[in-house]
Amino acid sequence: MNCKKCQIPCIKNGFQNSGKQRYYCKLCKTSQQESYTYKAYNKHIEKRIYLLVTNSCGINDISRILKISRHTVKSKLLLMSERIKKPIFNEFAQKYEIDEIFAKVTALPNNCWVTYAINRETKQVIDVNIGKRGAKDLDKLVNRILLLKPKRVYTDKWKSYKTLIPNHLHRMGKTLTNNIERYHLNLRTHIKCLSRKTICYCKSVKTLTAIVSLYFWGYTLNFKTLPKVR
Repeated sequence: MNCKKCQIPCIKNGFQNSGKQRYYCKLCKTSQQESYTYKAYNKHIEKRIYLLVTNSCGINDISRILKISRHTVKSKLLLMSERIKKPIFNEFAQKYEIDEIFAKVTALPNNCWVTYAINRETKQVIDVNIGKRGAKDLDKLVNRILLLKPKRVYTDKWKSYKTLIPNHLHRMGKTLTNNIERYHLNLRTHIKCLSRKTICYCKSVKTLTAIVSLYFWGYTLNFKTLPKVR
């Protein structure tokens, strides 16, 4: 058997408790086996979790479908979100829309919001903030938009935006944020814990941040192609 990391031949190194042959790589100095009984070791498991979580499946749903522990699903989501590379935007004099959508999180009951900004023309998500929606919490998100020297910034009439966005750039009104309101519908459809009248929720802001980041920028991860179903 060749090592799964460096591809050099391994030597036999006893047996596992299950009776399977164990191998040892002298270069990596790691023990491994040719195949695993637990399905979470499958090399395509992250791709499957990503596809399910961005298509209206909760953590418990994924655990039941893939037959792996829900704690494993959660840890995989967090690990994938850490590998995400946010796109670098060098666009200037563009129009942006900023709005928030309520999220049910037990760590912040009745006070957790997913606030994000999109380019009005390209519909790309520029940045996101998850948590409270006070001026201190939204400051980082708004500053990211202001660094791009926007032509206009459209929001609703939430008071925090008035103190953060200069008057000559800021335009307020519910009809001015139609594009991002339509994007809210996508989020509610594809992320289960953001759906209206649902019993699904996240226990921590960290988990919700991982799920939302995967939905916005998960395409930057280089997943291996899933095998074709015959």
